[in-house]
Amino acid sequence: MAELPEIFKLAGQMRDTLRGKTIQSVTLLQKKCTNIPPDEFQKRVAGAMVKDVRNKGKWIITELNNGENILLSLGMGADVLYFENEKDQAEKYQVKAVFSDGSGYTARFWWFGKFLLVTDDELESEPNTKDIAIDPFDKRFTPEYFSSLLKGKKTQIKSFLLEQKNVSGIGNMYMHDILFKARLHPQKKISDMIEEEIRLLYESIIEILNLSLEKGTFAYESDFFGQKGGYTMDYFLVGYKKDQPCPVCGEKIITVKTGSTVSYICPACQKV
Repeated sequence: MAELPEIFKLAGQMRDTLRGKTIQSVTLLQKKCTNIPPDEFQKRVAGAMVKDVRNKGKWIITELNNGENILLSLGMGADVLYFENEKDQAEKYQVKAVFSDGSGYTARFWWFGKFLLVTDDELESEPNTKDIAIDPFDKRFTPEYFSSLLKGKKTQIKSFLLEQKNVSGIGNMYMHDILFKARLHPQKKISDMIEEEIRLLYESIIEILNLSLEKGTFAYESDFFGQKGGYTMDYFLVGYKKDQPCPVCGEKIITVKTGSTVSYICPACQKV
């Protein structure tokens, strides 16, 4: 499933490619992925120009010049693919947007994808996005800000970081290595963390997510132009490497159950 590096990259590519284009039509083949009838969706966006595209956590928001906003969530995975001409579009999709110059994009959701339309006035209170916190690529995500987030919290660190209302964009895929580099067990309580551990965790979050972005994001995810990323399994430190040696101490990597997720850890480097 795409996480912050993949969503950030995709939103940037969409912004650079689509900004200034005028929507001609939107086709919605799966009604459950949207919030209004397809014919109403088409009526409200036809003739509107793309002003901007940005991400809010794992959501991609396309701002139009008529006061409307298209909210895209890839859910448990999706292919969002650009085409210069409709004859070159993807064969399978649930959503297709076509612009006045003949270009466009399709979205094929694997599971739980969303393609919503809300006005500027509705955006601030939109249930799916209103409570999403800033993400680690945001300039406001400073060490001081992160430290203030953790102050007074007693929950386990992994569950806290996975909650999008606290920190957005981080999912289970990058979490294993983030916690490993910070030498933190996923079940460690925030109230038991010292200042040095909080600093190391902040640096780990920034380092891991930026490395993925630098390498072109996760190798199993396609970008807006159908290209796979360069962040292969070789770059994972402990994530998805059960029974392999820890890259620091050589101890065998194990998995532990953490709530509804599984965590890959080094039992020697990441003690509770």
